[in-house]
Amino acid sequence: MMIALAEAEGRPLTSEQLSRRTDVSPDYAVKILQQLGRAKFVRAQRGRGGGFRLACDPGVTTLLDLVRVIDPLDRISKCPLGRVEHEGHLCALHASIDRAIGVLHDELRSYTLNDLLEDERGTICEADSEPIQIGIERKHNGSISRSN
Repeated sequence: MMIALAEAEGRPLTSEQLSRRTDVSPDYAVKILQQLGRAKFVRAQRGRGGGFRLACDPGVTTLLDLVRVIDPLDRISKCPLGRVEHEGHLCALHASIDRAIGVLHDELRSYTLNDLLEDERGTICEADSEPIQIGIERKHNGSISRSN
């Protein structure tokens, strides 16, 4: 939704328009937009001609900034199981998960909204585009099934 708002270049988009453009349910779109509004990333305008606009600088706002608002993925600093023997250090499993979360944070921090808008592969939120269908292959008992 933030990419769609950035592409709108200041024109307001309603939650319904954002829902259609991003293939997100209308109720979930409203929930996300409320979270983004509380964090000052979007601004809502009521009434005729209203909708949502960016309230942040797309050249500075990173994907990590946005993920932290919507669904934070925190680093692991202590044993999530509360095991006494793991006080002061993480076990091998939680240490490896923490490193993976760190890599994800670094990757998300390295991209701004503008970076995504300037990608040569084109937009992902075109106003008149249909949702993208992704085929997934699953192996089960040696046979492969496909689903969309």
